[in-house]
Amino acid sequence: MGSVKAVKERITGREPESQTRARVVSRVLRPSDEEVRRRAFEIHVQRGGLRGYDLDDWLEAEKELTEKPHR
Repeated sequence: MGSVKAVKERITGREPESQTRARVVSRVLRPSDEEVRRRAFEIHVQRGGLRGYDLDDWLEAEKELTEKPHR
């Protein structure tokens, strides 16, 4: 009889409770521009203040802050 119940529930659009699965969706938190700016400046200073690496510093900071919890 269990299979008849399952068929009826599928026909009515309801999934049998035993097969219902919750999906966990993780939110990706994006750092604010200010957070990225601060970290990029720290990277710039660590590099010795060399000019010409602005974009590299920004992208590295964004990557670091996105990969780990920052808030």
